[in-house]
Amino acid sequence: MKRQKWWKIFKIIWFSFVLIFFVWNWTTFQSHNLPKDTFINSDIVSIVETDDQITFKSDTTKSKIEIIFFQGGLTDPKAYAPLCRKFAENGLTCHLFKMDWRLPQYDYQKVSKLFDLKHGNYIIGGHSQGGKMAAQFVYENPNLMKGLFLMGTSHPRDIDLSGQNIPCIKLYAENDGLASVDEVITNKSKLPEETRLVLIKGGNHSQFGYLGKLLMDDSAEISLGQQQQKTFENLIKFMNEIKNQL
Repeated sequence: MKRQKWWKIFKIIWFSFVLIFFVWNWTTFQSHNLPKDTFINSDIVSIVETDDQITFKSDTTKSKIEIIFFQGGLTDPKAYAPLCRKFAENGLTCHLFKMDWRLPQYDYQKVSKLFDLKHGNYIIGGHSQGGKMAAQFVYENPNLMKGLFLMGTSHPRDIDLSGQNIPCIKLYAENDGLASVDEVITNKSKLPEETRLVLIKGGNHSQFGYLGKLLMDDSAEISLGQQQQKTFENLIKFMNEIKNQL
């Protein structure tokens, strides 16, 4: 009887620990500390949300370029909304996709149904697993996109984009515990030949979005605001260069 009692106590403690771990881990994938004006319409940005996407429409000028942004795996897509809003504030309409079950690998092809990609000027990209699937989309649909941007991902690993003539930028962080610097450099040869590689010194994986610190990620040595600003500055420069060539 005494042994059964201790076994029962052990099971309660074990399952409590597992539950707490999963709850904690899930909360890190939620959006945190978004700026208060993120989803507020203004004179230069209007926001439209549907079941499939959140569109940050630039009202400053007719946008020659539109951005398709894929969320990271399991992450709340709203964690990338501040960055998408800044694109719109600078003249580029951005479509932030909401993937079913938050899994880009199973839902990335729906962009083909929602946009007339052959007659528009679109740049595609994303963070982590979203970056992987943006690269996969470019691999499966060559010459369709005007550019590709990748954030905090070691991909492409299983596909080879080196033969594609598409402008590409890859941002990676010095303290990224999920897509290390070594992994990024190892897979460099699979990127388009003229890919621009940008190291965010002191940054980590989680701070590419407004997220909690994800499991297995390393600690950042710069603030969330600093990493977000460096990310934006490099991406907007890349996108404006493409826009100016159209």
